[in-house]
Amino acid sequence: MTIQSTHRYVIAAVLAGTVALLAGCSAMEVKSPPQQKARLLKAAGVQAFRVTCTSDLWNETKAYDGSMDNVTVAHTEGKVKTYQLTGPELVSYLEALDREAHGGVMNTGDNQPEATRMYNALAPVVDTISSRPTAGAQIPSVNLDDTVAAASPSPS
Repeated sequence: MTIQSTHRYVIAAVLAGTVALLAGCSAMEVKSPPQQKARLLKAAGVQAFRVTCTSDLWNETKAYDGSMDNVTVAHTEGKVKTYQLTGPELVSYLEALDREAHGGVMNTGDNQPEATRMYNALAPVVDTISSRPTAGAQIPSVNLDDTVAAASPSPS
């Protein structure tokens, strides 16, 4: 093998590796919904936002970077809690949910169903937030305390 052919193999191997790396990186990107940036801007400006869910669901979906360590628990009823987030906490939460629900470098997919469910519940409420709330406007909130309807007696 000549030096010239060896160089060609090295160049081909480097190019193949680069293409594979770029393809892998694009697969690791978060595929955020197109409205995500606008949602984050709205979320950043809220004074308070409430999320009611089980503590299990909260712990599975919250951001693990420490940004949500001081979220206020406004109400507790058994395992169901109402968490009250500030604007910056809501931004951190939406970003964490987006990464887990829509892919990303740090996404293991372990919590994708939970994150997708939570993101899909929060997104439409965040979308309705107005930058000029009316006097007496209520705190935006989401309730993910789904319950099973009581079984009706079977006809005899």
